[in-house]
Amino acid sequence: MSTTRPNLSIDRLISELQALAKISEMEPPVVTRIVFSEADMRARAYVRELCEDAGLTISNDAVGNTFARWQGTEPGLAPIGTGSHIDAIPNAGLYDGCVGVLGGLEAIRVLQQLGFNPRRSIELAIFTAEEPTRFGIGCLGSRMMANVLTPAQARALRDKEGQGLEELRAKAGFSGALESVAVAPDRFHKFVELHIEQGPYL
Repeated sequence: MSTTRPNLSIDRLISELQALAKISEMEPPVVTRIVFSEADMRARAYVRELCEDAGLTISNDAVGNTFARWQGTEPGLAPIGTGSHIDAIPNAGLYDGCVGVLGGLEAIRVLQQLGFNPRRSIELAIFTAEEPTRFGIGCLGSRMMANVLTPAQARALRDKEGQGLEELRAKAGFSGALESVAVAPDRFHKFVELHIEQGPYL
């Protein structure tokens, strides 16, 4: 492993958070990104590009949960997970969820710069619809992964225009059986999420 000082780029992280915040359905400084909206899809594409630039392998499940994997030397082991979400309630700030995603990515980039070779893969997760904006239910993607929200319950979800999850995910380009979203309890070896304090001050 290299002994050089890692370049933990606060400027890069802040710049990426600010760039992501500009992808919004409302004018800055507020952020609004409803799941499967045009802004949500552009935000997903932006983060995907950053992950690909870092050499991570990208995959999506049927409901749009996204996973960016840094392959370990023993890829058969359950990965270490980190991440959060990039959807945003109306008139939100730029840190909620996003700092967990982009902060996790920056941590991976620093480890790469150090020459660290992880034994377990490190996987950055971007969960679909953590905020209860479109369907009135929070943690949609992660609930489905945990099988707390069943495929039948998910299929019954409708937004205020009457559009269902199946219709909207298909328009967003996510296919496959909803039954495939649920994962085993040992899907991740450990999972850590960087998150802001949800009080009145950052």
